[in-house]
Amino acid sequence: MRIAGRLRLLMVSIVTVVLVVQGCTTTAMAKSVSAHVTGAGGTATVTVDLSQTSGNLAPDFVGLSYEASRLPTTAFDPTQGNLAALLRTLNFWGNIRIGGNTVDRETFWQPNNEPVPSWATVVVKPADIDRLARFSRATNWRVELAVSLGHLDATSIASEAQYASSALGRQLKDLECGNEPNDYSKNGLRSATYNYTQYKADFETCATAIGGHAPIAGPDTTGAYITSFASDERSKINMITHHLYALSNCGSTKGTATDLLSATSDSNELKKITNPLAAANAQQLPMRIDETNSASCGGLPNVSDVYASSLWAVDYMLLMAQHGVAGVNFHGGLGLCTAGSYSPLCAASAADLQANVFTAQPVYYGMLFVHLVGSGKFYPVTVSSTNNVTAYAVRGDDGLTRVVVVEKDDPSVGPVNVTLNIGKRSGLAAVMHLTGNSLTSNQGVAIQGSTVNRSGYFIPGFPNWVWGKDGTYTVPVQSGSAALITLRA
Repeated sequence: MRIAGRLRLLMVSIVTVVLVVQGCTTTAMAKSVSAHVTGAGGTATVTVDLSQTSGNLAPDFVGLSYEASRLPTTAFDPTQGNLAALLRTLNFWGNIRIGGNTVDRETFWQPNNEPVPSWATVVVKPADIDRLARFSRATNWRVELAVSLGHLDATSIASEAQYASSALGRQLKDLECGNEPNDYSKNGLRSATYNYTQYKADFETCATAIGGHAPIAGPDTTGAYITSFASDERSKINMITHHLYALSNCGSTKGTATDLLSATSDSNELKKITNPLAAANAQQLPMRIDETNSASCGGLPNVSDVYASSLWAVDYMLLMAQHGVAGVNFHGGLGLCTAGSYSPLCAASAADLQANVFTAQPVYYGMLFVHLVGSGKFYPVTVSSTNNVTAYAVRGDDGLTRVVVVEKDDPSVGPVNVTLNIGKRSGLAAVMHLTGNSLTSNQGVAIQGSTVNRSGYFIPGFPNWVWGKDGTYTVPVQSGSAALITLRA
């Protein structure tokens, strides 16, 4: 067995034997947004209702998103660098979406040395799809692949769809037509009067060209078009795809780490999914947020690139899953690490970039922490605290119960005593912690004292243990940290 495989098995063994790691999190729907009052304090009470479950934390919930312009590079070569290992560490069966703005603005599918049009700056060839297919099989991450709608060419779409279907096989989850078509009029891909009716015609041309080569998802917008699209195109699609960013760096309005971790941020995120999710549910379709991150337009300095993004990612992912979102794909660049970047993975130096060696960033640790929760159904949770605390509870598919507590004050506030009330259980519970030096530092981010190594693997430290009696557990939690508590069934 390869060393990489042994490391993965060791990680799973530690997580399982320790009875903890795969745990947790959730909260009762609307109740999860309560008890976000920030204070300089030391106590929180988390009460789990074991009488019912709702929502679903799916095995492939954790995902990543990249620009189509990365396809011709060697980044997705599973034999080079550490990207394949980093994805296997992040999820055993994840979802990788390839699309973004460049699929419409820059990339040209060239199966047979056709002339490259003047607008194209990136050429995607069959060999690039073959490399992606090898990467997908090596990581066991299924692919959402976008074809260009911005420069609509039915013949080209049919060719790429047929080739991708053949190369990827079962690893091709679905194809998508373009990226954020509601903005085509802004970026010059269509006229200033472009609207949903015209998009609908374009999409149906694309869908017809794809034919039966692969399932289709869409519309890949930030909420626009989704209600009408879900109803109009129900027979052609297998999933609704939605884009969501918590904050923005696109205009004059910025945000801070405190804003990102606030109750207002949680409320705004829920508002952004309410109508799209209702439209998807009405058509009995799953909805995936297949492009997301802390702040649009690449991220915010001292927000997206620091420890605050770790805690935000934990809270955000569990909040979305609890309310019915099928999965989330964090967008990233696979370039050099730069100030303010939201990318979960980046290269620390030009030499590393050349070698396809990437470094896990703070948001990656938040994603990894949620992966350790495992899959399952959410129990309702209520939280009472004067601190900025949220909590989630999951009945794992493996039969274990896991609770996640996210304390979103700065670590300087001090320790918080969490009283967990959960039925009538007694005995030991295992606890693992996500920690960092400060909300606005990118240093010291770790899970149970462990970090992802240069090869892309992660072995968690042994958990702490707490004793509970008659359903009450007292769990010390440092402010500015997350705790994963795993209990016997």
